[in-house]
Amino acid sequence: MATILLPSDRWTRLLLAPALVFIATAVDRNYQTDLWHHLARGRAIVAEGRLLNEDRFTYTVPGRPLQDVNWGWQVLFYRLYALGGLPLVQTVNSAILAVTMTLLVVLAWRYCGSLLAATGVCLFAFFGLWQLLIIRPQTFSLLLFVLLYGILEESIHRRWLLFVPPLIMAMWVNVHGGFPIGLVLIGAYVAARGIDQWWTSPERKRGDLHLWLLCLLASFAATLANPYGWRVYEYVVLTSKAASGRPIDEWLPPSLNLLTGKVWALSLLLLVGLAWSPRRPTVREICLLCGFLLPACGSVRMVAWWLLICTPILAAQLTALWPRSRQLDAGDNRPSLGNTLACGLLVVVMILSLPWLEAYNPILSRPGRAHRTETDLQALADRLRAAGHGSRIFTRFAWGEYLGWSLTPNYTVFMDGRIEIIPDAVWQQYVAVTRGRADWETILAAYDVDYLLLDTSGYHHDLLPLVERSPSWRLRERQGDAVLFARQNAGSFRISPNGDTE
Repeated sequence: MATILLPSDRWTRLLLAPALVFIATAVDRNYQTDLWHHLARGRAIVAEGRLLNEDRFTYTVPGRPLQDVNWGWQVLFYRLYALGGLPLVQTVNSAILAVTMTLLVVLAWRYCGSLLAATGVCLFAFFGLWQLLIIRPQTFSLLLFVLLYGILEESIHRRWLLFVPPLIMAMWVNVHGGFPIGLVLIGAYVAARGIDQWWTSPERKRGDLHLWLLCLLASFAATLANPYGWRVYEYVVLTSKAASGRPIDEWLPPSLNLLTGKVWALSLLLLVGLAWSPRRPTVREICLLCGFLLPACGSVRMVAWWLLICTPILAAQLTALWPRSRQLDAGDNRPSLGNTLACGLLVVVMILSLPWLEAYNPILSRPGRAHRTETDLQALADRLRAAGHGSRIFTRFAWGEYLGWSLTPNYTVFMDGRIEIIPDAVWQQYVAVTRGRADWETILAAYDVDYLLLDTSGYHHDLLPLVERSPSWRLRERQGDAVLFARQNAGSFRISPNGDTE
């Protein structure tokens, strides 16, 4: 009787990929680039009881109108932060990502019939997603995308499930701006169903294409259930256009210099190689791959959707090439002490990965491993706050997010993560200062900037020596990789948000 309660091989295989996702994201102590301006906005929404539809964190575009489509995530995670600080936020984020991976493993397993193949391909996808799994609203997008993917697959056999996608889209549009990718996913299924019905099905008149079209239309209508109505699509277009025209790593085409780019390229090679397996791709799979390949070629950020789409398809092709994997699944479902130890070890490591237990984690207990950039930025923010007056700060825009969170309203920054509201002229000024262009001091003086907070780890390698030699700036404080300079004399003119001198 005791052996019945012991885990089997299936337990271990099902737990492996989600456990690795949880561990990798829970022990991550890198700077959380996309978190802090979202928390700052969530705090303002909760405090004021209204959406924050204007900029109040920068001095380059103060009061500029914006559409805060991430408001649902911001409110939820700010409340989590207020309840348990960054450790609770990180733990919940990791748990959501682990649930996402669990759903993906189950989806791939049902799709290919082999848990062994599904786990292997999901582990492959995890390494491609790893660099994108930080604390931000996209976490919910990943979860909702996989959930939608699974629902659409089940809807092929259970048509009544087609009422679920509009509900998912109504939730998605209020937590993250990546919701249109859900419509692309539904559209791929509609296209596949249309091809099957009108070109290959001998019973065209009794097809159910109209149900899939209604699902797509209802899902689109559901996206209008947000505070901005149809104008939410203006945000999507504006953000995509602004990001693609600026050298932000996540919006650039995938490069082999990144792990995500390597895995993306390898996934293409695997798809080509596995195409020679006895199993031929279905019309639905071809529609899915064609619908997501082009966006993935254009942006690292879009590689996430490509890898999620590919996972069940690669698992099915791999299973067809290696039929014995199904036999191994069927024969290795006996409870055993070895699997109990394996599952127990994974659970123990997951527990030790919790932020509250980092002192007991052999990885994080190494000197400097658990140090956060936020700690350095907060120390400098405390010094600035102690100065007792408001000022303008120039820093890298990722750090500007934390300063906006920590120092608002007395201090403002050049820009934060809301790059879609930054005009091209202001962005070019940011780049000019960051790269130490000849007119960098003129730009800073025109904005009446009082402080420079520079990154000595390499981001400001061109600007830093110029500031150190300039008589207009003096070193005030060093903290880790962050160094704070103060301006000697204030300027007498400023630049307007469109880049013109006033």
